[in-house]
Parts: sequence; structure tokens; C-alpha cells
Amino acid sequence: MTPFYDPLLAKLCIHGADREQTLERARKAVAAFTVKGPKTNLAFHAELLDNPQFVSGDYDTSLISRMRPS
Repeated sequence: MTPFYDPLLAKLCIHGADREQTLERARKAVAAFTVKGPKTNLAFHAELLDNPQFVSGDYDTSLISRMRPS
């Protein structure tokens, strides 16, 4: 893949009856997702889906920088 193309390979859309069900479905989907070839950020998404702040819904965009400090 060259830098001249959008690096988005796939989009995963999840829904559920409530946040808990949706998060569980998302965890299963991310665990089952397979991309061969280019590096992905699936491991980060798996970590995010288990983060207590994210799970509770009490977070903002600074959560990412706290999870991945410079």
C-alpha cells in the first residue's frame, strides 16, 4: 500500500441492545478480525475495548494519549 491511498482497509460497525452487549460484540469481532499483509491497529482496539474508562463510557479523546504516552 502506498501513501497515495487512504490507509483505511476496513470499517467495523457494531450494534447491540446496550453498551455492554455492544462492547462484548466488538471484542469478539476484533478478536476474529484477520488482516494479512499490512500492519493494523487491531491490538490497540482490543486494548481499548478492555480499558475501564472506555468501558464505563467516562472518557474523552485524551484517553488515547494516556494509554500511549510519548
